[in-house]
Amino acid sequence: MAKKKIGIIGGGISGAGLAYHLSLYEGEADVTVFEKDTIGGASTAKSAGTVCLFDDSLKNRYWDVRLYGFESYLKMEEEEKGSAGFDKTGTLVVATNEEVEKVIKTGIALAKAAGYTGEYITDKDRIKEILPDIFTENILGAGYTEDDGYFDGTMISNTYMKKAQKNGVTVKTGVKVTDVKIVDNKVKGLTTDDGAEYEFDVVVDCTGPWSKITGEMVGLNVPIWHTKAEAFFLCPPGKKLDYTFPVLKYPEFYALRAGDNIFICKSHLSMDLNNPMHAGQWDPDKLPATGGTDDYFIDFLLDQLDAKVPGIVDSGLVSSWLSYRAEPKDFWPVLGKTPVEGYMLSTGFGGNGVIEVPAATRDLAKLIMRDESTPLLENWAFERLLED
Repeated sequence: MAKKKIGIIGGGISGAGLAYHLSLYEGEADVTVFEKDTIGGASTAKSAGTVCLFDDSLKNRYWDVRLYGFESYLKMEEEEKGSAGFDKTGTLVVATNEEVEKVIKTGIALAKAAGYTGEYITDKDRIKEILPDIFTENILGAGYTEDDGYFDGTMISNTYMKKAQKNGVTVKTGVKVTDVKIVDNKVKGLTTDDGAEYEFDVVVDCTGPWSKITGEMVGLNVPIWHTKAEAFFLCPPGKKLDYTFPVLKYPEFYALRAGDNIFICKSHLSMDLNNPMHAGQWDPDKLPATGGTDDYFIDFLLDQLDAKVPGIVDSGLVSSWLSYRAEPKDFWPVLGKTPVEGYMLSTGFGGNGVIEVPAATRDLAKLIMRDESTPLLENWAFERLLED
């Protein structure tokens, strides 16, 4: 039987994860990945990589997605230390109201049922033992686990791709796709900037913030926005931290340890798609490697620190970067088939790519190879965004 020929556009975490999961269909798939720059670069390289066992980044209804991602990366680390860039700092998720508190407690129960530690703490002194610089008077409590932390999206992408290549996937870096060939509303192949032409049965757009541009090649309006991911690296005043700074989650922002510094960013679910400072449709190719951030966001985040983590509010700004998240209007990914036959999407992960990609690309590979859908693919299908 002839192999199914599949072209993947984009070598970030989504493209790498899909290439790996397709490669597991041994002898059935002929897969080629096209990446115009480097594997795991661009928005993947600027990901915070938090895969917390419980927080508000992913609803508890998708606990299995969270757990599959977390355990996939732990397995990578077991096979080769550092291959997923795991920093086991633990996570402290702060409850600012009863609704948030309920979500945290449910998440803790799920984590404990899966064999991980988790506790909901109302003793303010105990919370300050975990994070001495936090202000506890205006919170109800906090969920804490010492079992998780954050990963490195670039390392994960390269590990996935190495595994995929070992299984026969072809990876072309420094090669830009310039056109996707469509005949009678069906994918036939694509062309690259070196003039080469390729025939494919399926082409998958894994370009994240570039998806609107890539979609235009097939006459498809990919319904995503860009939201600004503006990250700032702060140096705590006076001396290095003398404790393990956990991943800190508030509804408005998150922070984590980055070497001797603190990384802080506004949370993607708190972005307002109607606010032109937060969201728009911009050109990702014009993003600088570092800098490019707005005073608006650093002022907002410093105000947040002043009210919630005053012990580090006097930190000095070391560096910053700007990235664009690809966000559908409902903040869920876009996976699977489109109105163009053979043209599929794996995009719109926003701030949750590292969490969601393992399960999402596992299921997408099943759809491509077996034409079998899953509840996850049905929930995150393109068609939902066409509804009023």
